[in-house]
Amino acid sequence: MLRDFVRDSAIYGASSLFIRGISLMLLPLYTRVLSTAEYGIVDLAGVFITLVLLTVALEISQGVARLFADATSDDRIAYASTALWFSIAAYGLFVAAALPFTADLSAVLFGSRDRDELMRLVIVSAATNGLFMLLLNQLRWRLQPLAYAAGSVTFALVFIGTTVALVSFVHLGVLGVLLGQLMGSVAGAVLCFTLARDAYRLTFDPAKLLEMLRFSLPLVPTSVAWFVSLYIDRFAIGQLMTIDDVGLFGIGYRIASVVALLNVAVQTAITPLIYARYRDPETPGQLARLFGYFVAAALVLAVGLSLFAREIMGVVTTPAFYPGAVVVPLLAPALLLLTMDVFAPGLAIAKRSGAQALITAGGAILNTILNFALIPVAGIVGAAAATLLSAAAIFAAYMIASQRMYFVPHAWRRLGLAAAIAAVLCIAGVVVSLPIAAGLAFKAALLTLTAGMVVRLGLVDLADVREGIRGLISARARRPA
Repeated sequence: MLRDFVRDSAIYGASSLFIRGISLMLLPLYTRVLSTAEYGIVDLAGVFITLVLLTVALEISQGVARLFADATSDDRIAYASTALWFSIAAYGLFVAAALPFTADLSAVLFGSRDRDELMRLVIVSAATNGLFMLLLNQLRWRLQPLAYAAGSVTFALVFIGTTVALVSFVHLGVLGVLLGQLMGSVAGAVLCFTLARDAYRLTFDPAKLLEMLRFSLPLVPTSVAWFVSLYIDRFAIGQLMTIDDVGLFGIGYRIASVVALLNVAVQTAITPLIYARYRDPETPGQLARLFGYFVAAALVLAVGLSLFAREIMGVVTTPAFYPGAVVVPLLAPALLLLTMDVFAPGLAIAKRSGAQALITAGGAILNTILNFALIPVAGIVGAAAATLLSAAAIFAAYMIASQRMYFVPHAWRRLGLAAAIAAVLCIAGVVVSLPIAAGLAFKAALLTLTAGMVVRLGLVDLADVREGIRGLISARARRPA
């Protein structure tokens, strides 16, 4: 499992690094051609698309994920095909039902009925994104990381190329960004279908659909609650503050989301491996080791982003967006915590999706309460603090429940001590004010101390790292030309 994880996560990580790197390079363009309010509109459009992806197809992809590994070859084709045709029908009905109400939806989402043209594009883009994500994830369940990377990179290149052309040369502004996303999802979907075309037939099996939905349907409220945990802050800021503040929060969120590089690489690689090997007696111990490595890398990455948030903001944005840097030290660890449930697989293995729904719903309620309590007091910093506190509560509940279903021997004392030390170093770097050169040197020293600390506490075994690298190199050497 460890060697496969290193290999797969390296591939997923490389593609994610490429995609996120290019996405970050778009920030200077966005912040120079879009106002803070227009960036807020782009951010809210992304929030709406995410909600559609989590609800319209009833999380059928998660049903495929859970049943695919244990299925026979013919059953795998039946699961994949049934999920695809069901999703096409679901998204088609969604578009048909939503288009007549674009003005009303625009008023709710953007605060104005005059943006119905943008709303129509958002609706269609949401449907194409949903199909693209289903087809892309099918490559994960088939354990095809290179094909997954090809699909992801194709989406990113088409999205970014189209966006740059339409925004820079045609001057379409927000409309150009949304058109770019639509074209990227169409191109990515076509490629992913082509790469896995042997998995699909003109087959629709109602029994297989019901089997998948029995697992995935309880996850829909879980996903909605997860959505609330991630995005209620934007809606609360829009209600209690202004859409310009949504833009500032969104740009800080975008910087903090660099931590998603680590999450995407790990989550996409480890989830199918866990489903395939959870019965092996050595898997819990290996999962604990992987979690230690993940926490080590997460702490270094989160501390680095937090310490240098203002410097990063100064490079990739314009002065109008600089105030958004203040939320990065809170959002970076929050975004990590919200996706670390992959290391708490007990509820998914036991098919306890109802318990998952309760935990995530509780976190969503907590986040909502905290947002509306803290934003009037601390503005966008209050929103970020609410996200961090609720994310910590969700992760703790997931881990406690998971350990009862599928025990993993985590080294909690070392992990907790490492997190506490990293928090202290991060706070020191944020609150201490020094001249520019001295300040940069001080922050670099704190980041170095963080990296040394995770090694000193034993979260990272350098011998294991060397062995993993050698395994990756030898696997590449054995691969036929």
